Amino acid sequence: MPQFDFSQALPQILWLTLVFGLLYLAVRGLYPRVEKVVENRKARIGADLKEAEAAHQAAEAATSGGAAALADARARALAVTGKARDAAAATTQRKLADADAGLGATAEAAAKSLGQQRETAIAELDSIAADAAVELVKRVSGLEVSNDEAAKAVKKVAA
Repeated sequence: MPQFDFSQALPQILWLTLVFGLLYLAVRGLYPRVEKVVENRKARIGADLKEAEAAHQAAEAATSGGAAALADARARALAVTGKARDAAAATTQRKLADADAGLGATAEAAAKSLGQQRETAIAELDSIAADAAVELVKRVSGLEVSNDEAAKAVKKVAA
């Protein structure tokens, strides 16, 4: 194998030196460019991280501000609904009181009317009982009794 032929080592050393020299020059020329690209990427990534942190903090602030606004809105809504509920309850109580008073007056009038009708019915009942007594006496005994006598007898028995 020619790589291991040490009788011709000088051309191999020359080629080795030439190749390493070219590699050195290539790396020496490319290294600053690569280093610059790496530094730019680090700077861009660092700026992006700072921007992301700032956005995160802004989002946190907006969230906490939104939560406070939501709590404030909820408290105001509860206050408004409480006032509306109290107003509705007061209106309902007032209407119930008015209806109760109206029903009470109607009930009193109905009781008075029933009392009058009862008394009228009782008075008519005495008259009917007296007429029935006259008819019964007439049929049973065949005697004639006047309405006044029958009415007195009915009142005497009813008392």
